[in-house]
Amino acid sequence: MIFILKKSYVALFFLLFLFMLGVIFHKPLGRLVFPYDFRNLIEKKVEASKVDPKLIAALIFVESKYNSKAVSQKGARGLMQIMPETALWISAQQGKTLDIDDLFKPEVNLEIGIWYFTYLLNELDGDIVLVLASYNAGWAKVKEWLDSGVWKGKLNDLHRIPYSETRRYVAKVLRGYHIYYYLYS
Repeated sequence: MIFILKKSYVALFFLLFLFMLGVIFHKPLGRLVFPYDFRNLIEKKVEASKVDPKLIAALIFVESKYNSKAVSQKGARGLMQIMPETALWISAQQGKTLDIDDLFKPEVNLEIGIWYFTYLLNELDGDIVLVLASYNAGWAKVKEWLDSGVWKGKLNDLHRIPYSETRRYVAKVLRGYHIYYYLYS
């Protein structure tokens, strides 16, 4: 017995097949889109802090797409896109010296970036939204927005952040954090 399928049934079968593949392989496919490179190094560097490594993974994805040689238009460098001035301040706080080109080394960049993220987390009472906004725009700028009442510092009023780049940044990292949490839990 030979089955002759109408074109609409072939299309329906194909869509059903793709759906089933998606159900079965959605996490491996998601991991291709949202890589977690340097996972062991990230998890090692966050051990002493209160930071979820998946949040750092999402931040790195948004900042540099895991390109350790990335340089922004403003001069931020490496995986976590750290400004040289910030890196020098952090290394002084740690009692270390730093060659700015070392920011392209994942170990150095992650150590400095996670230290800074943890510092902001402690300064801002663990408020992730404020930390992300400060990581992007700078704590002085965020403090200015809060003091002037322009932004209340809450997730539900992100639209009031004066910098559109910072608004998008906070939303992207938080969205990425949920994705990383799902894909790598």
